[in-house]
Amino acid sequence: MKTKINNPITLSAKEIELLNRLEYEEKDIYTREDIVSFCGNKERGDYLIRKLLKKARLKKIIKNVYLFVPMKAPGGVWSGNEYLIAKALTKGAQYYVGFSTVFYSYGFTDQVAQLIHVANDQYSMRKTIFGVRYKLIKVLPDRLYGLETRKIKKEDVFFPTRERAMIDAFEFYDVQKAYNILTSQIDKLNMPVFIEYLAQYPVQKLRRRIGYFLGKLGINKKLLSKIDVGEKGYSSLYDTGSNKGPIDKAWRIIING
Repeated sequence: MKTKINNPITLSAKEIELLNRLEYEEKDIYTREDIVSFCGNKERGDYLIRKLLKKARLKKIIKNVYLFVPMKAPGGVWSGNEYLIAKALTKGAQYYVGFSTVFYSYGFTDQVAQLIHVANDQYSMRKTIFGVRYKLIKVLPDRLYGLETRKIKKEDVFFPTRERAMIDAFEFYDVQKAYNILTSQIDKLNMPVFIEYLAQYPVQKLRRRIGYFLGKLGINKKLLSKIDVGEKGYSSLYDTGSNKGPIDKAWRIIING
């Protein structure tokens, strides 16, 4: 993602003063509130935001949130970080940047994500910003756990750990593909942590499916006993539309594949 200024544009002393302050802060993204605080009052801040938007030294991401194009940008060309933009889109909601966005980095797939997925507890939307596509997925807060922070340009951004992302693979892909990923990743997972996360996951069908597969892969039964599969009903192993097949009573699974 690049922002380009095609022609040299004259900046006023006040605009240069503000740009120097923004550059000193070393952030990619600023809110209107940030800029107003630097300017000392609302009227001056709003005026300078309007002027710098026209001169392409600020680029609107969403309402009252802007990408900063610093003075040092050669020819006015500057790349904003897509993960920082993803964070800005959540507007303070609990979130993590995940799904296919991190599957590639963990080696779950060799396909680079074409869409930045952001799980969060407030917003559902799709948005294209500076040529990059984003999808915000609203989830209940009980799914926002098992996260780690990565420092990006002095900002903390939340991502799922490998173990938490492995559970999301079963939400994102079909069961067989997710199982193949689990098989390939089994030696890289911190198994006690993975089972702790799985036991906490609020979708019973996934707990049963993944637990069943872990049993087939020879994971310690004492660890697996921490996963609550419930006492009523059965879940199909695959999403085939058929509920016929042998039954695994321990995992309350119908092996329908």
